[in-house]
Amino acid sequence: MHLLLPDLSATQRFGACFADCINEYALVALEGTLGAGKTTLVKSIGLGLGVKEIISSPTFTMLNEYHSGRLPLFHLDIYRGGETGEIMDLDTLAEELDELLGVASAAGGVRSASGVALIEWAKYFLCEGRSFFAGRDYLDLHLGFATGSQGSGVENPETYTRVLRAGMSHENLGDPQNKYIKDGFTDSRIATLSANGPKSADLLAELSGKLSDMVINL
Repeated sequence: MHLLLPDLSATQRFGACFADCINEYALVALEGTLGAGKTTLVKSIGLGLGVKEIISSPTFTMLNEYHSGRLPLFHLDIYRGGETGEIMDLDTLAEELDELLGVASAAGGVRSASGVALIEWAKYFLCEGRSFFAGRDYLDLHLGFATGSQGSGVENPETYTRVLRAGMSHENLGDPQNKYIKDGFTDSRIATLSANGPKSADLLAELSGKLSDMVINL
């Protein structure tokens, strides 16, 4: 699913709706180039959850925790694990996150998971050479600029160019036949979401229904 986020208010609406759709647990692999708005989206989700603290980027701490909202919010940033060449103990971080979310074994069983984990630069979250997300139920969320030259996340450049040249007006995005991007919206973002597992599929379906006017075709 692709969502058009033409401005900050759209991002905030997306974040609030995302928070509202989470019942007790969500694991999100949050990708996007620098400046794509990943932390801004996390702040919007935190606001939707009722987080009282100021949400800041965890680039240097790697993990920030917020417990004042409806659900615990865990915000991770693995940028330094892949872009700076630093040697980081991601295995221990993975164990800590599992314990915080309540998915670690306890007293001979597995506790019911609770909380929201948003992990920026998720592709670098490798534990013993294996992705932290392997075998888990999670949502892929990629934020990209709505311009082909700035990393839109659209894999097929020809398809992207065709969409931009379609020239559909932004005002017509509510029409299911005209949900395309008008050339010139250089500051807009595109959020691309895909589910990996039944819980994330349910979350994606609910989001699709509530944000149907923001869904675009690429």
